[in-house]
Amino acid sequence: MEQRKEGRRRKKRRKFSQSKRMAAIMFVSMTAFICLINLITRDKPFSEKENRVLEQKPKITMTGIENGRFMDQYESYKSDQFAGRDLWVFLKTNVDLLLGKRESNGVFKGKDGYLLEDIASPAPDQLEENLKAMVEFSSDHSNVPFYMLLVPNAANILSDKLPNLAVTEDQQEQFEDIKKALSGEYVWVDAQKVLRKHKDEEIYYHTDHHWTTLGANYVYQELAKYMELDTSKAPELKPYAVTADFNGTLSATSGYKSGYKEPIYIYSAKKAKDETEVVVNYTDEQKKTATLYDRAKLEDRDKYAVFFGGNFSMMDIRTTADSTDRLLLVKDSYANCLIPFLVPYYREIIVIDPRYYYGDIYQVMEENKITSVLFLYNGNTFVEDNSISGVLDKHETE
Repeated sequence: MEQRKEGRRRKKRRKFSQSKRMAAIMFVSMTAFICLINLITRDKPFSEKENRVLEQKPKITMTGIENGRFMDQYESYKSDQFAGRDLWVFLKTNVDLLLGKRESNGVFKGKDGYLLEDIASPAPDQLEENLKAMVEFSSDHSNVPFYMLLVPNAANILSDKLPNLAVTEDQQEQFEDIKKALSGEYVWVDAQKVLRKHKDEEIYYHTDHHWTTLGANYVYQELAKYMELDTSKAPELKPYAVTADFNGTLSATSGYKSGYKEPIYIYSAKKAKDETEVVVNYTDEQKKTATLYDRAKLEDRDKYAVFFGGNFSMMDIRTTADSTDRLLLVKDSYANCLIPFLVPYYREIIVIDPRYYYGDIYQVMEENKITSVLFLYNGNTFVEDNSISGVLDKHETE
């Protein structure tokens, strides 16, 4: 009897040992397979799904190794270039959902089908430097009115759509601090107040971090009052859906709602004869068009780029408007869908995106005889921006 029991025990131990050995072999084989796939897979420069540039292999330098920057860059590089990354992100996101998690890569899976980008924390020193540069820039052009239009992000206005127990930064407090810093130099346009009145309408995309053209239209109407624009000169506008197939960057970043489709609208004159004609000069690209829209982008993943084709360092928009006024617009991508509303009021609109611009903005002010200046940003981009102060730097000339 004892011999039988001992025989069974030995048999169980052998089976267990074999199972462990097989598990180890499978683990090593799978690891080797994944490593091999990553070795032979070419690095991608751009992710169509996430609509962003991917990290490339960093160069090895002694300085980078000593300060730890090389390892941080290499970690980001391997994360971006990992073979089958989109599949792993999809699997992780869905497992997290099953476990009750409602946040992925800084994006909340909110109520009523909304994805909401987390409110960014300011980079204090850089923000202070930017605001100081903005005040100095306006002081150097005291004869020109300056306007500040800071657009709140969806997680601010649609906070009731956030998942339960979600905690974000207080963007309203951020705005109050920025308004105080610019007080006396910039006319503050209160976009928060306007958007809160319309929070139950489609003023933000469900899958993208931008506001919709409807939201931009409401704020434009308020901006027109502050800038004393004669709205009787503008044609009567009507919204037209240019696509119903938009799935935005928040969906790609988070992995949520990848199958959700929503429309993008543009506003055009009801009567074609009332449309203000334009010529858009893309300065660095040395390209000109007679339209504010790039319909070819509706075939790409980032369909929001239908407005002007995306973001560029500098655009010079000449119009047939019955006006001699000239506007300098310093902006991020939130401005792209609002600019068409401003076209009927200006002979010329110079558009500068500080993230890509390296020219002399003081020279632009002088040579183009600018009559008003508007800064238009969304809150998240503005508090994290590291380029505004550099663009507003006064270039010394001999």
